Amino acid sequence: MAQKTGSQSGFSQDAVICVRHAQAAFADLLSGAGLGGARPTEIGRILGLDKTLAWKVSRFSDATDLLKAVKHIPGPSGVEIVLKAAQANGVTQEKINAVREANQAFRTFVRQNAGDRRSFEAMLAAGGQDSTIELEERRSFYRSGSAIWGVRAKVQFLTLLLQPSQTNPDRIDVLQLSGFLGFERLRSDVPWIIRRLWTSDTAGTQDADFDREALYPQDGGKNALPMIPEFCSDPIPEIHQFTGPDGVLYDEIAPGPVGKHGALTCVSGELYRSALPMHWTPENTFGRYELMLRTPVEAVVFDVYTHQSLTQFGDFDRSVYGLLEDRPGVGRGKSHNSPMMASEPAQRLGPPPSAPITQCSRIRDYSRMIDSALEQAGWDPVSSFRGYRCELDYPATPACLTMECPIFEQTDAD
Repeated sequence: MAQKTGSQSGFSQDAVICVRHAQAAFADLLSGAGLGGARPTEIGRILGLDKTLAWKVSRFSDATDLLKAVKHIPGPSGVEIVLKAAQANGVTQEKINAVREANQAFRTFVRQNAGDRRSFEAMLAAGGQDSTIELEERRSFYRSGSAIWGVRAKVQFLTLLLQPSQTNPDRIDVLQLSGFLGFERLRSDVPWIIRRLWTSDTAGTQDADFDREALYPQDGGKNALPMIPEFCSDPIPEIHQFTGPDGVLYDEIAPGPVGKHGALTCVSGELYRSALPMHWTPENTFGRYELMLRTPVEAVVFDVYTHQSLTQFGDFDRSVYGLLEDRPGVGRGKSHNSPMMASEPAQRLGPPPSAPITQCSRIRDYSRMIDSALEQAGWDPVSSFRGYRCELDYPATPACLTMECPIFEQTDAD
C-alpha cells in the first residue's frame, strides 16, 4: 500500500517510483500485444480503442517527464477498456494484473497524498518548478478571485524613478507612476482600495518623513489621488478617500457600472521629495521597493529606473511574497514570509549611454507617459537612467512583489 510522505523531497521520490511502476506495467502490456513502440494510431487500430484513449496510453507509456506522464494516464474506466482489449488480443493475465495493480497503487497514492489528480499535479509541479502548470493554476486563481471579489483588471503597474534629491544631498527623490488598466466591476456594489504607501529601512522602521506632491495640478486638495487625466479613462474615475485607524490614507474606486461598459483606467503620478536615504549605512544596506497585489489582474508590470549617478545602487532582483498569513516578518527588512516565487534577476532594460527600454506592450502610451512625467518634474531625460523590469502573468493574491538591490559602501576613491 502506498504510504503518506511528509517532505517535498520524500513525496517527489515516492511519486517517481509509483508513476514509473505504472508506466512499466503499461509498456509491458503493449509489448505483450506486439505494440511496443507503436504509434497511437496503430495501438488504436489493433486494440480497437478510440483515438483519444490510444493517444493517452501511448503518451503515458513513453513520457520521460513525470508530470507529462501523469497528465496522460487514462482514467479508471479507460484503463479497464484497455485491459479488456488487451486480453482479447492474447495478452497474458499476468501482464493485465500487473497494470491493474500498478494503476490501483497510483490512485491510492494520489488519494492519500493529494486527495485528487489536480492537486497531485500541482504538488509535482511545485517539486519540479513546472512553469506551465504554475501559470495554469494562477490563471484559475485569477478567474475564481474575480468571481468571488467582484472586480478584475487587465494590468496593474507601478513605475518608480529614483534620482538624487534636488533639496537634500543625502536623500533620494522618487517619481511614482501607478495605476490599473481595464479595471472592471463584476458587481456594481463593490468599492476597491487601490492606493497604500509606506517605506522602511533595513531594520524595518518607518521612514515616511518626506514631502509629497501631485505630479500634475489637482482640484481635490493635497491628499487627493494625483490622477493624470491624459492617461485615465473619460470620465475620470470616481475615487473615494478615507483614513484608516492606523492613520494611513486609503483611496478606493467607487462602486459603479459592471462589465466592459463600466471599465475604467486609472493612472496617477506623484513626486516624493527627499523620500529615501541615498548612502550606505549599517541601517541602509539595500533598497527594497514593494508593490502590494490585492486585485485580481491578468498581468502586473513593475519597473524601477535609477539615475546613472546612483552608482552605489546594484542590479535589482525580483521576488514575490505571499500575504495570506498575518505572520510576523523575519530576516532582512523583517517584512515578509517565505517567497512564493524565488528571487531572480529582474529584466535589465538598458543602462546609459543608450536609453533604457520604456516600451511595454501591455501599457498603452507607456513611453510617452514616462517622458511626460520626467518633463513635468523637471528631471533629466530617461536616457540618464538604468532600467529594471518585472512582468508577471496572473499573480496570485494577496502578495507583495518586491524589487530589491544592494546598496554598496562607497569610498573616497569612488
